[in-house]
Amino acid sequence: MPVVAVNGARLHYEEQGAGRSVFFVHGTGASSFVWERTLPHLPQGHRLITYDRRGFGKSAAPPARRLGDHVADAAALLRHLGAAPALVVSQSGGGPIALRLAIDFPESVQGLVIAEPAYQVSLHPSGQVMVALGKMLGRWLVLRDPVGAAVSYYRWATRLTTGGNNYDAFPEEWRSTAIAHSATTLREVLQLVPPLPSRRHLRRLSCPTMIVIGDRGVPVFRRTSATVQRLVPGASSVAIANTSHLVPADQPAAFAAAIIEALGPANGTVDLPPR
Repeated sequence: MPVVAVNGARLHYEEQGAGRSVFFVHGTGASSFVWERTLPHLPQGHRLITYDRRGFGKSAAPPARRLGDHVADAAALLRHLGAAPALVVSQSGGGPIALRLAIDFPESVQGLVIAEPAYQVSLHPSGQVMVALGKMLGRWLVLRDPVGAAVSYYRWATRLTTGGNNYDAFPEEWRSTAIAHSATTLREVLQLVPPLPSRRHLRRLSCPTMIVIGDRGVPVFRRTSATVQRLVPGASSVAIANTSHLVPADQPAAFAAAIIEALGPANGTVDLPPR
């Protein structure tokens, strides 16, 4: 996996193919592994770029002090690779980063595909959310158990309305990677609390935006998805069945179909399951 030094970070990235750039921004607690199942379903003729954000996966850097550090990293990586402008695909905590990237660096973004953005979760309160955050903070700050705190968050975030969670069903390599960057995950959960980007900025966003929503995950993320769709002018949405919050890993072929739809009709058709 190649490495590029930007903004004091060493970011691990991978790319395949040539053509229009598709740039993937993973969510909180994940790394580039979240896209592994989606990439094989995308057609040739595109330059697909995945990377581990600072503090996650194989990337090394001082901890991000704010989400804006990840935004600056993404813009710098796109410039370094000569990959801008790109269709930017993101999920969960990567959603606010992708939105900020489109706002702060509009020349880098042709369009957005965001799976269940973790946008202003604190402004969509519920008993379930408060209990989950309370358990996480208690294990982290009181019991001094960052791994246990992060795992409790992972299990909550991938919880299914039909019972259980998808974190426990992840491949061992995925779970080991997620555990290894537990401290970064916990810091980022708190960094997602402030209402950024602002609603005013979202209302001024002009690039094509598609919101992808699952049907069996934690309800708060369906509410945050609806908020983003309502605020971003012209934003559309796609619902994908049988998914937790981690839509790209749960239904990769259907998620790839959403990306292909965002890329436009010039990309042809492929046989993918209905959504």
